[in-house]
Amino acid sequence: MMHAEIEKAEIIERYVRNQLGPTERQAFEEHFLGCDECFEKLQAAEQFATGMRDAAERGILEAQSAPPVAIPGWFAWTLAATACIALILAGLAGWAYFEQLPRLRGELRQTAAQLKAEQQSRTPTEQALPEEQTEANVPLVMLQASRGREEAASVVLKRDDKQLMLWIEPGPSRYRDFRLEVFSSGNHLIATVDHLRLSRYGALAASLPTKQLPAGSFRITLTGRNPPPAALVGEYRLQIYRP
Repeated sequence: MMHAEIEKAEIIERYVRNQLGPTERQAFEEHFLGCDECFEKLQAAEQFATGMRDAAERGILEAQSAPPVAIPGWFAWTLAATACIALILAGLAGWAYFEQLPRLRGELRQTAAQLKAEQQSRTPTEQALPEEQTEANVPLVMLQASRGREEAASVVLKRDDKQLMLWIEPGPSRYRDFRLEVFSSGNHLIATVDHLRLSRYGALAASLPTKQLPAGSFRITLTGRNPPPAALVGEYRLQIYRP
């Protein structure tokens, strides 16, 4: 899929509105995973759409759906001006929200403890562990998609570590539900995590028992499941060391 075709057919806008057919959608997803320019444009479009939805959920745009009534001309002009202001505020709300997003992500990366606290309070897929299974200083690794340029993420697991926390920021996606699969160097499936959902920071978090993860290289895939059809969203590399 070429850039001229993407712009002429408004592929990005139709993708955000979920109006592409299966063939076009798959072709565009394969394209933007390897194209930084289209990836950034899609991210901006997703951010604007999210901002508008957020404004609508807060009731900022409710004035737009009011039934028509007979009102004086000067009052109708006032309502029209109010509606325009509401639209501007909705756009500003979306812009301000996503302007703060990079700063919030940076703060999350400062300490593993802070990251775990956010994950427990914000990620719907997190399940509280019984008190006797709680663990301090859980090892954490942030995975980045492999597009032929990134090196494998690495982590050292000590003997007392019981869980490994994986943090993934998949970028813009039409999916609401994801599946994560972990494969050994011999391409054997060793772990699966279903029903992952994006947090408010656009990230996925999953916990794996370390007893399933010996020292070595691993390939991790992330697949979008809902809404169908399912498709590969990203592939990641992980190197585990054990002292």
